[in-house]
Amino acid sequence: MAYEPQLPINLPLGDFMELEYHLMNTRPGVKPDAFVAELVHRWLSIETERLALQKNGPAIRGFQWKNIFLPDGTNLRTCYQHTIEFSKVAGDHIRSDDGEQLTPSQFANRHAKGRNAWRFVWLRFPGEDNWVRADDYRKRLNKQLAPCLNQSKDLLKEQNHRGF
Repeated sequence: MAYEPQLPINLPLGDFMELEYHLMNTRPGVKPDAFVAELVHRWLSIETERLALQKNGPAIRGFQWKNIFLPDGTNLRTCYQHTIEFSKVAGDHIRSDDGEQLTPSQFANRHAKGRNAWRFVWLRFPGEDNWVRADDYRKRLNKQLAPCLNQSKDLLKEQNHRGF
């Protein structure tokens, strides 16, 4: 293991003790300094994505999954028997951590068979802090689009009725 220089960061003693007790109960063996370093790394990653999104605007490239567009930089996550796997939209493709190009279904079924990707894949869009289950996101999107689709259908019916 290579040497990595470190600097101390001061926390109020009460906060540090609360964190240490919490980690002892929920993640035995994880030291507070390693946990805080991981949190800072994750926060910096998300914040970097958010700033790039503000500076460069939304991604033009991405992966089209049925009626959902996953912009370049979208993270995908799945879990099977306590093993968590990640992949990311890079350009127009989904790539696993080992570089394999996958569809959402292939990603969800890498270590299992017959799993519905909508139910077993979670998404974190660029600049977002939280993960959302793909099926929940799809339902929310369909609910938002329903009034627009109904209005379009009504316009088409009206045009057909007039003979356009």
